[in-house]
Amino acid sequence: MAGSRNWADLPDGPTALIADRVLAYDVADYVRFRAVCLPWRRCSADPRAHGSLDRRFHPRRWAMLREELAAPNRRSFLNTSTGECVQVDLPELHDHCVLALTSEGLLVLVHHKPQRNTVRLLNPFTGHLTELPPLTTLLSPHDQHMRMDLIGRFKRVLAAWGSGVANDDSTVVLCFNTLDVLGMAKPGDDHWTLLKCQFGSMLSPLMLAGRFYCVNWHNGVMVLETSGDQPPRLEMASELNLSGSLIEGSLHLVNNCGELMLVHRWSGPLSSVNRLGYWYDAYRVDLDKRTLFPVNSLGGATGRAVFMGMHCSLSVSIQNFPSGSITADTIYLGFDVAERAGFKVGAYHLADGSIEGTGRYEGRLVPRPHTLVDCLCLANTV
Repeated sequence: MAGSRNWADLPDGPTALIADRVLAYDVADYVRFRAVCLPWRRCSADPRAHGSLDRRFHPRRWAMLREELAAPNRRSFLNTSTGECVQVDLPELHDHCVLALTSEGLLVLVHHKPQRNTVRLLNPFTGHLTELPPLTTLLSPHDQHMRMDLIGRFKRVLAAWGSGVANDDSTVVLCFNTLDVLGMAKPGDDHWTLLKCQFGSMLSPLMLAGRFYCVNWHNGVMVLETSGDQPPRLEMASELNLSGSLIEGSLHLVNNCGELMLVHRWSGPLSSVNRLGYWYDAYRVDLDKRTLFPVNSLGGATGRAVFMGMHCSLSVSIQNFPSGSITADTIYLGFDVAERAGFKVGAYHLADGSIEGTGRYEGRLVPRPHTLVDCLCLANTV
């Protein structure tokens, strides 16, 4: 055909430049780019030839969805920046259990068999596996015994939300906040460096920009410090100057498009728009001034929404999804939040403090999510 061109013959220089720009935007597109032809692969870096903790190849914009009827070794991933959804075959899931998705988009895996305790990080798009020290160097014998029933109820106890790669790009932080245990290790280490905290002092763990944060009622928002000659420790990053009742409720840290936020969930007085009395106050965590500032908007020129579970949360831009499917400046509740099942509380609108009901009884989970909101709420349910 006149004017046609064989793109496989594109010179190496422009091909490499295009590859770099594709990778800078998203690793999934980069994998597709490399799959086009051999010349394009030759002009682009092979992710497996680089360190598994190299952030350039992490699927940081992707969230793994939960599907009750999914194939055993297949998972769906949602791009929170574009709204694209893809299915990925993960043969590693044949004999491994997924404990969490890290903020970099890596899966925290542990073998089903308790005698095989090695922890692994899996990059679901490149297939790169990172071998880490065994759980026997991190958990007590009692906690190890609970691993015997990982597929059952103790899977929630050993959920590793808040785990991720530290900002030195070589250390993995593994968090079992329900056991008040934090471990640090590098690939090739034979044991975890252990930080054991007081009971209930590591609520809502979160990795943001390579730093580990958590919160507790007494000391405020805490950050993991590993610098200097001192052992790893949690230090205060921000005080808690909260309104509302501190006797009941919960605290939730949120990565809101790179900004650290905190949601204070509490029960209080009734109002004309909130006749159930459940409140979800949002705060911006100012790490420079070490304090919280109340907000009634999640920010963003096109609007954002937060999907909040009891242990993890997800912030998305509403422009990436069908019009009207998600409402801006709204906190949607995961299926593990008690008032969702008990009182049909589905969402909370920050602007006026109003409650949006689910309109149906759901129990703890819905076997088949009915809407996009259901899918995202289920993804943040532990």
